[in-house]
Amino acid sequence: MSKSEVDIQLELLRLGIEVSKFKEKIKNMTPSYTPKISLGDKESLELLDNKIKRVDLFSPNVSDCSVASIDTSSKILRTTFLDLVVVGGTLYSTERDKIVFPFDAGGRYLGIASYLELIRTLKSSLNSPDLAFHNVLGYEFALDEVDVVTKEGVKRESLYHLDDVADELRLEAENVLIRQVKEKLLVLDGPLFPTPIELSYSFQFGIPEEKDKIKHWGRLTHRWAYAALIKERLELIKGKDVVGVVKRLENSKKLKKTKGIANLIGSISVPDLSDAEILELISETQCSSVIGLCLVGPLEIKSEIYVKREDTDQVILEPKDIPTRYAYYAILKIPSGVQSFFRVESTSQTVLDSSIGVIFSNITSDILPTYISVVDNYSKRVAKSLFYISFNVLKDFITILHDSKLEAISISKEISSGLA
Repeated sequence: MSKSEVDIQLELLRLGIEVSKFKEKIKNMTPSYTPKISLGDKESLELLDNKIKRVDLFSPNVSDCSVASIDTSSKILRTTFLDLVVVGGTLYSTERDKIVFPFDAGGRYLGIASYLELIRTLKSSLNSPDLAFHNVLGYEFALDEVDVVTKEGVKRESLYHLDDVADELRLEAENVLIRQVKEKLLVLDGPLFPTPIELSYSFQFGIPEEKDKIKHWGRLTHRWAYAALIKERLELIKGKDVVGVVKRLENSKKLKKTKGIANLIGSISVPDLSDAEILELISETQCSSVIGLCLVGPLEIKSEIYVKREDTDQVILEPKDIPTRYAYYAILKIPSGVQSFFRVESTSQTVLDSSIGVIFSNITSDILPTYISVVDNYSKRVAKSLFYISFNVLKDFITILHDSKLEAISISKEISSGLA
């Protein structure tokens, strides 16, 4: 169901009124927040062909293939005792107007994280389907710090991490937008589906000592919910022509572990470098005279995911559920000598090969495929707008933390200058 800006303002107003009732009761209890450090993915890559393919992007490329692309973005607004995650998303199409989440395609666009007792009270009093007080399995986004039992002993940690709330809601919003797709080819900004190491069989989360008393299993519930959303994603893209374009390779180190890459850089072994740095070496040795696209691959990607709900013993995802992906690492070089690096992946080698020319048929000034650049920029604008709307409504009811105030002021200036 679509929403207007007025609908969102009224929803935020109701939230503000309810939250203000607790302002005097909960003082000096600001939840701690430290950005989560990514632990990487649980994937294995195999190079299927060690020959570099070259694609001329500057010769006429006529395609009557209809294309849709999707991206989402999130921002965090922090207050003295309650944190908000706003999510915006965009579907761009060659056949029709943009579809914007949550305005044209509705869903849970606002995550609310706080103390368990407060979250349960707000959830009961507001009862709004578009406000996310809990994950898709019903466990609250609670920030209380509790004792958890780990294999190293007992330690303190919060029941949920704010970045996990953002990860879940973005994936949820993307799934909403994927349901809107009618076009022949779907291009996702990012991987086809996430495969964080936290979803592997060997990864262990701590379990709250008082889980039965508080009726919450802590960060394990994020693992379960994220796996449920990935399972939904796999069902949505099954049998469809879908590719994912990963554009930030500076923090990825998959290629250094891949057999055959050393030959492409003229070395006995692969140095301990990021994927982007290794692709720079490949570009120097294999693509120095190329203007256009150099493709490394194809590669086969297999993921090791196994997630079981400890509260019900239900297996949510296991290795047989995860399709093999095929990928190219793409080196995009334009006449000015500037280059960008990408990983393009699909569950079908045929779809991957046929889509490369389509994806890179138009390039923007920021050296991105147009299909990616449009949804990347627009989804960020939507998230900023939702952040600013939330700030403007809620500042009269609850104390906003200083960094969030500064961010709101910065967004206001962008809006005034026409940049947002």
